[in-house]
Amino acid sequence: MAYFDKVSNIEYLQYESNPFAGELITIKNIFARIKVIDDVKPGSTILQDYFIKEGDRPDTISFDFYDDPGFDWVILLINNITNYYSQWPMATGALQSYVNSKYANPGAIHHFESIQQVFNNAIILKGGVQVPRNFRFTQPDGTILQLNESRRPVSNFEYETRLNEKKKEILILKPDLLDIFVEIVEEENKFTPSTEFINENLKRSEN
Repeated sequence: MAYFDKVSNIEYLQYESNPFAGELITIKNIFARIKVIDDVKPGSTILQDYFIKEGDRPDTISFDFYDDPGFDWVILLINNITNYYSQWPMATGALQSYVNSKYANPGAIHHFESIQQVFNNAIILKGGVQVPRNFRFTQPDGTILQLNESRRPVSNFEYETRLNEKKKEILILKPDLLDIFVEIVEEENKFTPSTEFINENLKRSEN
């Protein structure tokens, strides 16, 4: 059940030189996009967390949860993924190839991050905060820590791996709500009366 089966159509005037003379063709409204509001996601009871495994694709995840690979568009829509190639996590081999092609030296330092600092059993500096190469932390008692005690290097490969791992954290619409969600998508993709309106599934685009 492809997403574009749910998308309305547009009548578009195809012409060569005269914008008022040509042939009307029917195309999909490729600009239609239903975005799941980010503020609704956290703590939502209609969604569940999922961590993408090696080899997972939207269609395989769709089959695992909905017994149908055709609801892959639901996986993408729920997570606001508009470009599969840049927003879906890469497999291990693809990631390695990508890093090797992007950086002359994958093992070189990409940036430095702070090392967590604790004083009197309280965290006074969070770890993982990007800092300058020459960053040295000064403790409350005035002690200045050495560079290797204050920050750590993050390589190009580690940086890209983190970005890729973050993409593996997605949300899944609970299976018992799938039918309702599909109905909502169909309804939201319908056109409302306007000067271009022909019917709820078709409008004519002005040049």
